[in-house]
Amino acid sequence: MTRVSAYFLLGYLFILLQAGLLPRMIPLGFAPDLLLILIVYLGLNEDYLRGSFLAYLLGCFLDVFAGSSLGLYGMALLAVFLTVRGAVGRFNAENSLLLLFMVGCGTLLEGAVIIGLGFLADIDQLWVVILPRLSLQMLLNLCFAWLLLKLVTGLQRRLLPRRGIPGLQRLDSRYES
Repeated sequence: MTRVSAYFLLGYLFILLQAGLLPRMIPLGFAPDLLLILIVYLGLNEDYLRGSFLAYLLGCFLDVFAGSSLGLYGMALLAVFLTVRGAVGRFNAENSLLLLFMVGCGTLLEGAVIIGLGFLADIDQLWVVILPRLSLQMLLNLCFAWLLLKLVTGLQRRLLPRRGIPGLQRLDSRYES
């Protein structure tokens, strides 16, 4: 239960950063989707029940803070989690490059699901807003996922050298500080 609480608090912090602070710091109103990075990490390391609950709940919180249609990001992030969780059995989940690959694929999937749900919910011209920004959003998400991976592995080596972070037990030398 403490792990779920830690994920929830981290997700809440990511929502506050991505909805409030980062769009003002990064030009043109872009912000990395930190919550998507967390959901991909959950998909690689958590079971279906816990991860689905957290993905939907955090997505709904994102809708409350920065969304226009309640449940839109909840469903999109749930779809991303279920896709990553379904695919993780076919890959080596200990590989840190898999996190970056899944963040890129998750960004594209999130955009596609939001566009699809926008058509179903009759949200006027949502695809016109999302589609041109999708490639830059994916690049920004990949950069921030790489930075977070580098930061977490550096902190793990300095502060908790004997404890492992789930999913990052066997670290690649590319991400060492």
